Amino acid sequence: MAVRKGTKDFVVGICDDEMHIHDAIKQMLNEYSASNGITVRFIQFFSAADLLKSEDRLDVLLLDIEMPEIDGIEAGYELQKNKVDYKVIMLTAREDRYREAFRIGAFRFVPKPVDKKELYAALDDVREHMISSKEVTVYRDGVSYQIPQENILYIEANKSATLIFTGKADFRSEKPLSSWMEELDERLFFQCHKSYIVNMSKVEDVDKNVITLVSNDKILVSRRLRATFLRAFVTYDTKHR
Repeated sequence: MAVRKGTKDFVVGICDDEMHIHDAIKQMLNEYSASNGITVRFIQFFSAADLLKSEDRLDVLLLDIEMPEIDGIEAGYELQKNKVDYKVIMLTAREDRYREAFRIGAFRFVPKPVDKKELYAALDDVREHMISSKEVTVYRDGVSYQIPQENILYIEANKSATLIFTGKADFRSEKPLSSWMEELDERLFFQCHKSYIVNMSKVEDVDKNVITLVSNDKILVSRRLRATFLRAFVTYDTKHR
């Protein structure tokens, strides 16, 4: 599966009581980092108790099922209660425990001993599902806010600055549109006009050179970019919605 290169740090946690598993996966992650052009941060936990005490922000957790004292299934139930927002990939040599792992919302399974190709495929899937989850910094009345990209309806140029519309509140940024396109997930956002960037997940209809959003806001798509926008929208609609 192809995933976009050049994203920000990808934070991977591993919870396993065996050091040799940590060492093997760390080596695999170093290779994954190099081949995908990303920076992978690796956070280690050697027990479920250490994991549950942690306040580290992860993108994905590699969680062993078979651990002493608190096993991976029990830890998964606690993570569910805590409403963690990262994906959990279960590491296990026991297929008979897959059903239990499904109940804790496991995203993928990677059997032990860990196969590099299976691990990489699972990580690719996580990165594909991370679309729109990253937060961006915006301002309102001089106060900064962190909002998820997915909450943005569209961004409008306002001289050298920009206005960010979410439907519930409007924000401002000193960044121009070109800087926003470097920060936003290009699978989700498209600059459809010299004055607008649109969130394709919020598009309700396209009629000639007007895009209607789910909020009923209407923004322009330039005649020059219309065909390119429609192709990008179809790609988003079929692969990522």
